[in-house]
Amino acid sequence: MKKLVFCLLFLFSAFTASLASEVSVPAKVSQGHAFPVSVQDDRPFTAVFRWRGEELKVRAVKNGPLWKAELLLAMPIDAVKEHVLSIELPEEQQDLVIAPLKVKWHESLLKVEPKYVQPPAKAMKQIERDRRRIRRALASRTEKRWALPIARPVPGGITSAFGGRRVFNGQPRAPHKGTDMRCQEGTPVKAACAGTVLLAENTYFGGKSIYVDHGQGVISSYSHLSAFDVKAGDSVRKGQTIGRSGSTGRVTGPHLHFGLTVQGVAVDAMPLLSSPPDFTGGPSRSIFDQNKASKPRSTR
Repeated sequence: MKKLVFCLLFLFSAFTASLASEVSVPAKVSQGHAFPVSVQDDRPFTAVFRWRGEELKVRAVKNGPLWKAELLLAMPIDAVKEHVLSIELPEEQQDLVIAPLKVKWHESLLKVEPKYVQPPAKAMKQIERDRRRIRRALASRTEKRWALPIARPVPGGITSAFGGRRVFNGQPRAPHKGTDMRCQEGTPVKAACAGTVLLAENTYFGGKSIYVDHGQGVISSYSHLSAFDVKAGDSVRKGQTIGRSGSTGRVTGPHLHFGLTVQGVAVDAMPLLSSPPDFTGGPSRSIFDQNKASKPRSTR
């Protein structure tokens, strides 16, 4: 009888342990950086992630012997206080605190045509239209298609890093919300991940621009192009040529402005490359190197 009770207790303990899920969430994240979070379990499940007032449901997919729900999140460039990530699972909930790491951003002094610093009245209608359409594109929330590492859109290095305060013709403007990458006019521009083209049109400041939806609110953008190779609604593969670099819009010369937003928050895309270019505005070390030094938080 004692042996039977022991066996039953052992089986019950093993069963309850299997219910506990393993989460992978960093304790600290640099300002203006994106970071993956995930939950793994040995059976199918749906996780609900709540972060900065937004709720996203993620259905787990088979990942070897386990099931995994993965999401990309963002730490705002101006974050100073700790943020709480809430993860709700079928039989448990966790609230995990993530602290922002301060970044010392650089400053860029630029000279452009006066009309791009003080736009004429006739340009305001297009500027407002651009803002509405881009805002609508960034609000897209679809099924996950992104995968890490992301592809490098052009082979050149960085001429102006993410996050730096920009001064146009002596007038301060908002921090740089993307990365300017060196390339000659007409260089093929590649899609960072698989996705769907949301916009492929001419904008006032960004010139010819493309926005691609990679799912879960992850949107990449490619600006100052000279030509389009895709149109809105097209499905694209990771690494597919989607346009050609140029010098349209507010520029000082030919280059690619590469942007990445995660649930509407602009982030430095460079750490999501397996081999980030050398010149960056902050601690943009690859997240793949960072992951080697950190262990996932676990409920087990």
